[in-house]
Amino acid sequence: MMQEIRENVWFVEGKNRGKYPYSHSLYLTGENNVIIDTGAGSFFDKLSTATERVVLSHYHRDHVTYNYMFENAHFYMHREDAPGVESEDGFYRLSGLDQVEVETYWKMVKQQAFSATKIDWHLEEGLCLDTGEVNIKVLHLPGHTPGHCGFLVEECGLIFTTDIDLTRFGPWYGNPCSDLEQFRRSIERVRALKPEIVITGHRRPITKNIEQTIDRYKTVIDRRDEAIITALQKHPLTLEQLTDKNIFYPDHYNQAVLRFFEKNMMQKHLESLLKRGMAIKMENDFYEAL
Repeated sequence: MMQEIRENVWFVEGKNRGKYPYSHSLYLTGENNVIIDTGAGSFFDKLSTATERVVLSHYHRDHVTYNYMFENAHFYMHREDAPGVESEDGFYRLSGLDQVEVETYWKMVKQQAFSATKIDWHLEEGLCLDTGEVNIKVLHLPGHTPGHCGFLVEECGLIFTTDIDLTRFGPWYGNPCSDLEQFRRSIERVRALKPEIVITGHRRPITKNIEQTIDRYKTVIDRRDEAIITALQKHPLTLEQLTDKNIFYPDHYNQAVLRFFEKNMMQKHLESLLKRGMAIKMENDFYEAL
């Protein structure tokens, strides 16, 4: 389904309401049509021949699934994430998924295996992409991934925040290359821009209570910190023991992939707590709250 948000600015709703492993897209029309992210669904056949540029927010498979349908378009992506779509080695290096039973992962994202995309141009902070009718400004919003980008359409106060997705689950930083502190800053930056419309990769357009929605989303990080500290106040625990608490994924059904993500996010919280003097790491690899 496509919904015109403003003239020449279209929200493309992803399959299954954009829930993972699908994502929403943004389509901007003019003399040179632009699609941002291709994870919405296989119905892109009607748009693909009319699209000159495909802009990718980051390398995660749910945002690049249908790249192959845009075979005549030029592809744009931040240089830090480009290796994640250009080669299988690059994807595994950034995602760390070569450390788990990878067949399960490909089934989870409903794909057979990795398929490469050649990036023609690199996105960077402040770059403007003009369709002839709409001007799109690139916002480098790292944390989720190193090259994660959002997109500002100043004429209508709209930001496509992609995987600063404002869902109930909260911020996701489960890859080795993810950065919790960068994510915090990127969320704050979006809030400070005071957008009138926010579109994310996994929610329908948001036009009301935007600041409160952003604050609730960021607060999830604080609640995770509190849950970890509470666990450590009872007695010291190792990283593996904390991972067993399932603070991030309460129901992971013993999936190795989700445990891998859980452990990565736990590690990032522990590093942050150590830096802020809220916990210590003892010689035997146990962590203790201060």
